[in-house]
Amino acid sequence: MMPPRAYSLSENDPRTTRRGALPAPTDRAAPRRTTDVTIRAGRLSAHALVPLAALAASLLASACAGGGAEAGDLDEPVLAASGELRALGPGAISAGTAHTCAIFEGGFVKCWGRNESGQLGLGDTDDRGASSAYNTIPFVNLGKGRTAKAISAGGSHTCAILDDDTVKCWGSGSNGVLGIGVSTSTVVGDSPSEMGDNLPIVNLGTDRTAKAIYAHKNRTCVILDNDRAKCWGANVYGSLGQGLSGSSNYIIGDDVTEMGDNLPPIELGAGRTVKSIAIATEHFACALLDDDTVKCWGNNGFGALGLPEGTAGDHTDDLGDAPGEMSDIDPINLGTDRTAQAIAAGDNHVCAVLDNGQVKCWGANEAGELGYSDSPEKRGDDADEMGDDLPRVDLGTGLLGADLTAKAITASGNRTCVLLTNDGIKCWGSNYLGALGVGDSTPRGHVADTMGDDLPYVNIGTEVVGSTPLVPITIAAGDDHTCVIESTHHRIKCWGSDAFGQLGVGVPTFDIPAARGDVPWEMGNALPFALTGSQTASQVAVGYNHVCARLTSGGAKCWGYNGSGQLGLGDDDARGEDPYQMGSGLDEVLVGEVTSIITGESLTCALQELPSSSLKGIKCWGSSWGGKLGNGATSSQGDSAAEMASLDFIDLGTHLGTDRTVKSASAGNNHVCAVLDDDTLKCWGANTYGQLGLGDTTHRGVFASDMGDLLPTVYLGANRTVKAVATGATHTCALLDNNTVKCWGANDYGQLGRGDKLDQGDQAGEMELLDPVYLGVDRTAKAISAGAAHTCALLDNNTVKCWGSNGYGQLGIESSADQGDQAGEMAILPAVDLGDERTAKAISAGRNHTCALLDNDTIKCWGRNSFGQLGLGGTAARGDSSGEMGDYLPAVDLGFGRRAQAVVTGVNAHVTCALLDTGHIKCWGERISGNLGGPGCAGTTLHCGDEAGEMGDALPVIDLGRSFL
Repeated sequence: MMPPRAYSLSENDPRTTRRGALPAPTDRAAPRRTTDVTIRAGRLSAHALVPLAALAASLLASACAGGGAEAGDLDEPVLAASGELRALGPGAISAGTAHTCAIFEGGFVKCWGRNESGQLGLGDTDDRGASSAYNTIPFVNLGKGRTAKAISAGGSHTCAILDDDTVKCWGSGSNGVLGIGVSTSTVVGDSPSEMGDNLPIVNLGTDRTAKAIYAHKNRTCVILDNDRAKCWGANVYGSLGQGLSGSSNYIIGDDVTEMGDNLPPIELGAGRTVKSIAIATEHFACALLDDDTVKCWGNNGFGALGLPEGTAGDHTDDLGDAPGEMSDIDPINLGTDRTAQAIAAGDNHVCAVLDNGQVKCWGANEAGELGYSDSPEKRGDDADEMGDDLPRVDLGTGLLGADLTAKAITASGNRTCVLLTNDGIKCWGSNYLGALGVGDSTPRGHVADTMGDDLPYVNIGTEVVGSTPLVPITIAAGDDHTCVIESTHHRIKCWGSDAFGQLGVGVPTFDIPAARGDVPWEMGNALPFALTGSQTASQVAVGYNHVCARLTSGGAKCWGYNGSGQLGLGDDDARGEDPYQMGSGLDEVLVGEVTSIITGESLTCALQELPSSSLKGIKCWGSSWGGKLGNGATSSQGDSAAEMASLDFIDLGTHLGTDRTVKSASAGNNHVCAVLDDDTLKCWGANTYGQLGLGDTTHRGVFASDMGDLLPTVYLGANRTVKAVATGATHTCALLDNNTVKCWGANDYGQLGRGDKLDQGDQAGEMELLDPVYLGVDRTAKAISAGAAHTCALLDNNTVKCWGSNGYGQLGIESSADQGDQAGEMAILPAVDLGDERTAKAISAGRNHTCALLDNDTIKCWGRNSFGQLGLGGTAARGDSSGEMGDYLPAVDLGFGRRAQAVVTGVNAHVTCALLDTGHIKCWGERISGNLGGPGCAGTTLHCGDEAGEMGDALPVIDLGRSFL
């Protein structure tokens, strides 16, 4: 048993989604044409009704599949348009005890989860699915040119029907379940040399092939091409249906002489053949026959055989352990004129979907698995408990008031799940680790008021947040986890126990739970697709109380405070305060693909390629204060979906009839500047201190007429052009083509680097006389960054110099005295000591702190640390006293083996974010309105990085959802 999870959640955690509950699936007005297809799982055997079109597509994919499963032998897997692997279709997934397997289009097999016996078929015993490499799990090597048509995951073994209708099994040979004559102690599949062409084919008999396969903990069964059934493995209580007993017949399949023609098919009555099989844990099995009757054999201790002559604990009426018993077994009485279309078995119970879609269950009822609300009352061991006396399971009512019916069923352990005819899913019985998928761990079906309309649907999410629910086409149950394939792209979702990675979703980004689905925010859109990889980012931007990332897929996601719609989601609800609001539960910004993302105070801007062009325009949303949206808006934009859909590019003027485009941009508190395609600079928004560089204090962008050709370019000297721009809270700096730096706007702390406190750019003629910042003898700049009231430059020799406000040591000169506000200070301004032989690759200035990306891809931060924004596990400032910089200043611990690609601090924020070498993001510092993206770190305060033990591997990466790339 796994220990309970320890969540670090907000004290105000509502544990509900703001978007409300997912609506129940709608009833279908018109029936679809269907046919039977076998669904297989570790404890599953069901004939499900599936659309003929879907089945035809699946069979066609199998028939056309080619290639093996090893590098050099493997044909290219079939991918969806979005780039993800597609599961083959109905019946293409199987959930075992603690591992899961699926067939993907082209017939390629992947298995994940527990692998102590090589049951994943990867030539080792390493578990898969729990590590960060869960999206790179290899395909199983089935042999040269071999692919799979059917798959079944058992306890510690797996079996597949190949494209030539032969069977291969791998994993533990315990009880002879592999059927290849290996001993109980033998493991097959834990070495690469044991898979592929070296893995023997199971001998099913002369000219016999397989149509369906069922692997279980201690047995394996097949339906042959002639619709007869054979089983091998442990024969306790006659569960193999051979009419044999005694120690010499306890195991069949551990000797090759026991297989092939020497293993007779199961006798189930004259002329009777088999449509599907259900294998139970406690040594019994059932078959759905060609006449749609059901027969069961083996252990009858709980009435699971459905034959009332047996009594609880009385094994004298076991069937199949003596000659002649099998052919004389009576069909189970399901009621007057009732037959079955699907069956499933758990530990000690059996359920059937009847011809009218109703469900009946019998056997043990320890946790409500029968669904009759009277646990532990069992059914099937008394004469008055079967037939018409056995009630139907109450599945609830549809929108028109009619009783809901089922089209597929699966069972495992002490629980049962059905796929309803309205495409909904309902599960009942044991709910250990959230296996029922209803957002808690409370069992259902055991007491009154837990079935029918009181039994909730399983919420597997929607294709797009707010749209119609995903439609499942297959459901499979393992010991304590359940999986589905959805219809749109044949993607997989799993919930329940994740102790060995059997859900295939990797290590979660908040704490490390043993399960998903036992709390409400883990289901729905927050439940990730399996094997899809973690979404990564190419850029991160920090605003005042929100953060945005450009995804490697091209879209953007933003989280945190959203009072002005700055997250671009069409509302003003904050995101990121709880886990369910991140990952798959966080929508992308409603502007489509972006090339760059820029954040300010309650403001976000994006650079996007113009239609039919590689050139870029800029769009902004959020607060309109001071005209910073650049479109004349008088109210916030982005807090309604309609506003995002109609958001236009900002008009920056024309040249010779062609619209000006944008190379790069930067946002301060309330102003934005953009470097245009001709390397000139235009700024708009608030201009109280002359930060727009236009020689006045008039805001621009308040009216649409302020923009376009009427918005002047910033004059930076004759023939001077701009390479980069950096905006502070109320000042602006530009890196010019000659690698000098000029700054203008507010200068109350010397942030302009002029040796005075005089604002610049607010009076006519000041820009024409603006001098470059003195950076030292023959020193020039490679990059610049502007904080709230200080400025930093990365110099040509890869050193860093900072000037302006220094009350917390943010200039990194082991002093708290401002620099650049007095004459002569710039001439003697020292470079920041980053450590012995350490240089910088990038610099980022925040509100009162500064961070540098060093030449060894580590990060060092200094300045204010009240909220842990320096990432040093405390709150003491660094850089304001002697002995705090250089080698005395530790690098930020990003986790074992992790390095950084970039470091970003917000102009007016107490937050730092790092883009890691893996493409993931970590953020630390002041936590407000979800800006750190989820529950953050485990500590005694809300903030991250202000206490020991909160950084490194303890600090989770931001969950950006799943990627199909």
